Amino acid sequence: MPFASKMANQRHLVAIRDSFVDISPIIIANSLFILLNALVFSNETVNEFIDLSSLSDLALMVNNGTLGIMTIFVTFLIGYRLASHYISNGKIERKNLSELHAGILSLALAMVMFPLFNEVTPVDSPEPIEVTGVYLQSLTSSGGLFVGIIAALLGTELLVKLSNKDKLHIKMPEGVPPAVAGSFNALIPECLTIAIFAIVTFAVVKGTGQSIPDIIQLIISAPLQTAMESPFGLFVVQSFTQILWFFGLHGQNIVSSVTSPPMLTAIQQNVDAFNAGEAIPNIVTNPWIGMYTLFGGTGAILPLLIAIIWVSKRKDYKNIAKIGLLPSLFNVSEPIMFGLPVVMNPYLAIPFIGVSLVNLTIAYPLTVLGLVGRSVVIPPWVLPPIITTWVTTAGDIPATILSILLFILDIFLYMPFVLAANRGMSENIE
Repeated sequence: MPFASKMANQRHLVAIRDSFVDISPIIIANSLFILLNALVFSNETVNEFIDLSSLSDLALMVNNGTLGIMTIFVTFLIGYRLASHYISNGKIERKNLSELHAGILSLALAMVMFPLFNEVTPVDSPEPIEVTGVYLQSLTSSGGLFVGIIAALLGTELLVKLSNKDKLHIKMPEGVPPAVAGSFNALIPECLTIAIFAIVTFAVVKGTGQSIPDIIQLIISAPLQTAMESPFGLFVVQSFTQILWFFGLHGQNIVSSVTSPPMLTAIQQNVDAFNAGEAIPNIVTNPWIGMYTLFGGTGAILPLLIAIIWVSKRKDYKNIAKIGLLPSLFNVSEPIMFGLPVVMNPYLAIPFIGVSLVNLTIAYPLTVLGLVGRSVVIPPWVLPPIITTWVTTAGDIPATILSILLFILDIFLYMPFVLAANRGMSENIE
């Protein structure tokens, strides 16, 4: 627990995690338009009655303005939040460094690290051509996340160190507005930081013949996404998440700083393939994991509540279950996690950790075989179970039926442990 708590509060991981949380509204907005496009605008049945296919461009426009430039948002926010941490902790004075300056600089550094020249294929032309002055959407979307994260973390750390050196500040006379004085205070540290990043990027590109995003993709992004897409990686991450939650720590928040970049890349690739009418490439994404494990909250809390109401003889369990039933219907599980409690409850440890793994063990091979659909939408997290699966898979009936069956299975998996909790109470009373 001390290790997990330290991880949960580590400044760099918190900055990354909170930045992804900040952009969740626009991600959900994009998902709603993707869903609308799949179920209405591009739906062949609907278009037989009224042709709405021309409106599919609406979903593309929204995607361009949200997921299409998510690296830009995240890079700025990581720099902003990391600088805020140092300012709030007194590691640097606000007059020497503004959060806005750190965010803007982080974004500038990411753009410096993006390639100068890119290959594109013109419309109606089989041959690619090289262009300059263009940032590819494959980089400004999830494909450039690792570049943005590295630029924001290293750039902000360097900026903070340089900004703490008084000799690098330009003293402005009295009466100069604070915003102007702050900009001049940050002028030399920012110029030095940009120069260092530009020189290193130039040397790496000339020395290797590859761009920074290509190198990062080769070393970090591709192996991590491959690991997450494997059954072993999936079960390790899910087990770790559930164990952290059992000890009262927010498992998703702790692991998300590591898992979010490859998971967002995976769902972005699925969305792009879905919009293009191509085969969906990835199985494991955060929405895919959620639609089979978040039945009312982490650990399938809603099936637990139904099991308690059905078979438990403990009045305290039944009363808390009834109170938590409505929140859990919308995936708010904290009243049960800490009110029942599930946290540190030895009777519920095995099913709480194991039920999600059982669900994924069943769902993964069925998805591999193509018997159930893959995730192509990021749904709002408050959608009730089962509906979430239907939305995430853009209306796939087999996947929805699988969620119903797993939901029922989870109720029966929880039952013997609920009964064990009843017996444990009786023995303690005796």
